[in-house]
Amino acid sequence: MNKKVRMLGGLLLLSISSQAFAQTALADFSAELLSTIVYSAVGILMGVVGFKVVDWLTPGSLAEDVAHKENRALAILAGSMMLGVCIIIASVLVS
Repeated sequence: MNKKVRMLGGLLLLSISSQAFAQTALADFSAELLSTIVYSAVGILMGVVGFKVVDWLTPGSLAEDVAHKENRALAILAGSMMLGVCIIIASVLVS
């Protein structure tokens, strides 16, 4: 009888501690998910601003030249500049 009582007490304690752990893990997950969404939004916004700055620095309309005139060299230039800007933004947000 004493062994069964201890076993049931141990199972009850394990059940309570696992529920507390699950609630803590869920709270941590939701906080991490929210910060990921916020940092993603900030990164995308900064990437768009970086594209607009690159568009402002180049003569003509960068998006129009790439889309309508099919200027591949300008598309490669814009893509590499955006990649560089996004790498910088990602390294700032990670640190």
